[in-house]
Amino acid sequence: MAHGFLHAPVVHKRKHGSALIRKILVGILLLAIIAVIGFFAFMANFEVFDEPIETELKVECDYEGLRKVKMTEMTGNATLNSSIHVYATTCEYDESDEHESIFVASSGFLKPKDVNFEWKSFDTLTIRYNKKLEVFKQKAKSESVNPSIIIEYIEE
Repeated sequence: MAHGFLHAPVVHKRKHGSALIRKILVGILLLAIIAVIGFFAFMANFEVFDEPIETELKVECDYEGLRKVKMTEMTGNATLNSSIHVYATTCEYDESDEHESIFVASSGFLKPKDVNFEWKSFDTLTIRYNKKLEVFKQKAKSESVNPSIIIEYIEE
């Protein structure tokens, strides 16, 4: 008995194209997952955009106990260098009150000893700083404290 066209055995061919597409999609998905994990690991381990931390280095009131000078260090991150800030305020200064910035300097490799201050007399403050620092603010006289402070600078 002859097999006719309608009774011929059926052979299904596998579509190799869909298997290849499936493998490519799985590969892309795995790469995306690895990229997301890598991004979060990078952000967790490196302080790229963290807020700077302020550390108090030195605080002194004048001889009469009227005015106070405070020196702080602000940490840097991936986009900013560390900086040292010197502020003038009253001795009764409350942290919620406003203080006057009188000196700001920055460097890639900043050390707390790069800036120092001392009261020279009742109305004069001497600020000594490393000449390698980049100075952003250097006031000659305070404006917000009374009596005002005359500020002299010595580069070392």
